Amino acid sequence: MYPKVRFRGFDEPWKKVKLGRNVKRIRRKNKNLETNIPLTISAQFGLVDQRDFFGRVVASENLANYILLKRGEFAYNKSYSKEAPYGSIKRLEKYNEGALSTLYIAFTPENINSDFLKAFFDTTKWYSHIVQVSTEGARNHGLLNISPQDFFEMSITIPKSDEQNNISRIYNLMNSLLSLQHRKMELENQTSKAIYNYLFDKNKPFYFKDNKTKKVFLKELGTTYSGLSGKNKTDFGHGKAKYITYLNVNKNTIANHNLLDLIEIDKKQNEVLNGDILFTISSETPEEVGLASLWPYDDTNIYLNSFCFGFRPNSKINNLWLAYELRSLKIRKNMYKLAQGISRYNLSKKSVLNLQVDVPSDAEQNFDSKFVKLINIQTKFLSNERNELLLLKKFLLQNLFI
Repeated sequence: MYPKVRFRGFDEPWKKVKLGRNVKRIRRKNKNLETNIPLTISAQFGLVDQRDFFGRVVASENLANYILLKRGEFAYNKSYSKEAPYGSIKRLEKYNEGALSTLYIAFTPENINSDFLKAFFDTTKWYSHIVQVSTEGARNHGLLNISPQDFFEMSITIPKSDEQNNISRIYNLMNSLLSLQHRKMELENQTSKAIYNYLFDKNKPFYFKDNKTKKVFLKELGTTYSGLSGKNKTDFGHGKAKYITYLNVNKNTIANHNLLDLIEIDKKQNEVLNGDILFTISSETPEEVGLASLWPYDDTNIYLNSFCFGFRPNSKINNLWLAYELRSLKIRKNMYKLAQGISRYNLSKKSVLNLQVDVPSDAEQNFDSKFVKLINIQTKFLSNERNELLLLKKFLLQNLFI
């Protein structure tokens, strides 16, 4: 048996072994309360303190009957989710020790490289065994019914130790690169947010010779129109026209050209034009009401979903600048106050049109919008880099293992 991708110099076939022959089950209890950290397993974050993950302790008060897990040891969480359809197997790395419920299956590597084993459980190669030996617990919905004996009967295919070491090194390198990229994106986002808030603050530390900022009501800058009306669920998902989804408006200051759904051409509906600014008008939280998004494309037969309304600026304003301005912190604070409701929050067009914006000179509008656009390009570039690294890691994991 050979993997699809292999390091040069290795040509011996891999051998199939039982997991239980290469790991040792951990049964030790936290009877002397060596640790007071109650652990849980997150598919995304691994073994973490319940207090950090849930904001509270969900374990019983007495941790003495819990498994005492030490750094470098593994545990299997039989609870499944969309992110982890067959549960999660993670290694304790964040703490020296932690207490884990006996519902988990804990084990430590023996005669196998620990990093190699961690990388293996980061693939989907072990899913097939779980499918074969597990059923959903009748009393515990969402919990796979699998015994420790069946779990340790899992077959894994492994190479000799030198090849395990090489695979471990490249796996750790990929994780280090992703960690650095994540940190780089965090710093970039913090910097971008700070610059954005400065640019769209009326007291910003930039000086323009022709600075003539003035307060203007939004209704002086354009007119509004409604989204789709008179439609039912059978009208969506087909047709030669398209409509801009609520999520598209919610998530993007500049609308995503790909987040469109199909609908039939209907000349009675308001068509979205290049330069229009779209607002969310309804949401379950006040923070998501009145979010603005610019539509900068020339497509025809484009409509707007019914939970948003459109705003068509006049020629007196830079549309891109206005879109950024309407997402600025000071405008968002004023927008929150306009949201009305209890379980669902709504806005009236009239209240939005009565909002005041600080409109600077044309030169300053152009400067602000171009500057923010450059920042967004850099942020998108970093995000694309991260996605490429994730794809490379996924490729390696699926092809370095059997």
